[in-house]
Amino acid sequence: METAEIKAQRKTNPNREKLLIMSNDAKALKERMIQESQDVNDQFWWAAQSVNSILLKYFHKVPEDLELGTFHQWKAKGCMIKKGEKALVIWGQPLGAQRAEKAKAKGEPEPDEDGAGDYFPMCFLFTANQVLTPEQLEEEKRLKLEAREKKEQIKEAIKNLESVDMDLVL
Repeated sequence: METAEIKAQRKTNPNREKLLIMSNDAKALKERMIQESQDVNDQFWWAAQSVNSILLKYFHKVPEDLELGTFHQWKAKGCMIKKGEKALVIWGQPLGAQRAEKAKAKGEPEPDEDGAGDYFPMCFLFTANQVLTPEQLEEEKRLKLEAREKKEQIKEAIKNLESVDMDLVL
């Protein structure tokens, strides 16, 4: 287990710093909206919103009906992240809860907490607009193959032109 001194010396991940700032802004927005809401239903709605849901909806501007997934989730579906796409960063499930879920799935007793239960890792998500589906990947492969075949045909045609005796043509 790391001491507080060692933790203080470690460099903070810039993505984590940015996420911390955005989370504080999300919490402030949530509190402000609860205070400013005239309708009790609106107050309850805002009170029920998690930091992650506020980050996705108001900071990352992700429509509610848009599918989200991690790199591994998209890969399991046969999709590929488009080149150059950047992930949306939100908070992941606390490590303690992750360990408890894994133990429960294996039928083992929950592990003892060693202080890691309070640590929230970052979660990197990609939207459906940022991935290529298996169908799109197949179409892309087909187009590349067609382009390669055309290129070979052009090379062959140029090669055949070079072998023509120009004295016979004239």
